[in-house]
Amino acid sequence: MPAIALCAFAFEQLVQWRYGAAGAFAVGLFTVGHKARNTTFTCVGLTVIALLLAQ
Repeated sequence: MPAIALCAFAFEQLVQWRYGAAGAFAVGLFTVGHKARNTTFTCVGLTVIALLLAQ
């Protein structure tokens, strides 16, 4: 279980380094939406990530 948390932290740091605060915000929205089973937050987070990757 600690390995999964470490991988998630590393991924979030990589996204924040590459895409800045918008990337960290998108990953945060996706994570909160997924854990709360809220499809709105999940979709918004994934949409922002997709827009950042499309640039």
